[in-house]
This record gives sequence, C-alpha cells and structure tokens, in this order.
Amino acid sequence: MIPQIISVLGFPINSFGLCVALAIFAASLLMARSFAAFGLPAERAESYVFIGGLTGLLGARLWFLLFNIPMVLSDPIGTIFSSAGFIFYGGFIFAFIVLYLMSRRDKISFLTFLDAAGPSMSLGYAIGRLGCQLSGDGDYGKVTDSIFGMSFHTGVVPTPPGLLVFPTPLYESAICLVILFFILALERRRSFGLPGRWFGVYLLLVSIERFFVEFLRIEPRFVGGLSQAQYIALAFMVCGAALILVRRHQQGS
Repeated sequence: MIPQIISVLGFPINSFGLCVALAIFAASLLMARSFAAFGLPAERAESYVFIGGLTGLLGARLWFLLFNIPMVLSDPIGTIFSSAGFIFYGGFIFAFIVLYLMSRRDKISFLTFLDAAGPSMSLGYAIGRLGCQLSGDGDYGKVTDSIFGMSFHTGVVPTPPGLLVFPTPLYESAICLVILFFILALERRRSFGLPGRWFGVYLLLVSIERFFVEFLRIEPRFVGGLSQAQYIALAFMVCGAALILVRRHQQGS
C-alpha cells in the first residue's frame, strides 16, 4: 500500500487525499455533462460537486466519530485527526441535505438534480474507494487464505505481516464503475420515465452493492447478523425501488 505518494516542501501528499481531489475533479466534468443532458445549468455543476464532496467528507467523518465514541474518548486527538475513519452513508445523508437546500435556493427540481447526479456519484465513489485501497485505511475486509486476499501491512491501519484480507475497497470501486456505465447507458433512454427514476436505479444498485460487500468486511453485527451499513442499505434499496415504481405508475396514469 502507498499511504503517502510524495512529500512537497515537508508537506505529505497522501494517496487518499489525492484520490478525493481527483474524484471531485472527474465528478465535476461528468456532472456538467449530465446537467446539460437534463436541461440544468451546466455552469453550476462544479459548485454542486465541490460542496457536495466537502460536506460528504465531513458527514462521513462525523458519522464515524459518532459511532466510535470509545475510540474518541481513549485518544481524542489521534482519532479526530486520523486520515482513517469515514463512513459512506454518513457522508451521503449529510451531502443529500445540503444539496437539497442548494437546489431549493437555485430553484432547480431536486428530483431532476438527483437524476443528473447519479453518474457523478458513482464515478466519485469509485475513485474515492481507490484512495481507501491505496492508503489501507482499515476499510478492507475479513481475513482470507484465498487467491483474492491482499496484505495491507504498510497501510494507515496495517494488517499483520503475512496476513491476507479481502480488498473490499477495490471490489466496490470496480462495481461502482459498472453501475456508472449502466446508468450512463440508461440516461440515453429519454423515455425511461419521470424525474427521479434514474436516481432510483442508482440508489437501488449502489445499495445492493454495499449490502453484499458488507458480508466480507469486519463490522459489528446486530439482529440477523447484519451490520449497520446493511440496515441502511436495505432502507435505501426500498427508497430506490419506490422511486422507480412510483414514478413509473405516475407516468402510466
């Protein structure tokens, strides 16, 4: 793993931070394209991606700290300022609220905005997960002796030398790229339906991806042997399916 790419004048350039910057840049370009395709002002795409990315990181970090209070209490400074510890759904929810308020301010249909945002969210998440993979920040999976295992012994949160684990960030990155190309192909079908259905497809697919990848990760388990992320993924699956079905019904009525 390569937690630090290079040091410039004594300031480290970390792989995770670099991938986040690349994710925001790439998502901005794709969002401008999607905004234009959905009849939204393309010149505003960059601000939505930038603010959404920053608030998403903040929400992901706060969610992690909120659900790891014992860790925070035992080492407040080290935990708060560590480069490891981000939870996707916390960032998703926080950014969702902020972007909703922005769309209201700009008098943009929020459902249309969400449809345009789906591809960029897939691309940004795929690149961001590569940052997790390169930095070895603890998002990897369970121990395995299969050919799919990798060592993260030089990562930010290292595994013991010789121990192999599932590289779940790499799996998520690859799957989200597949979701991206599927949504882009669907986007060209302008007859797909009313605003909200494209985002419903994104939300359903990304939630299914996270639900099954969680079985390979080391997370606390609750009722039914599921993790917190899996319960949230199930709720998002329902929301995604509802957007698809309800908007289809409204179109047909």
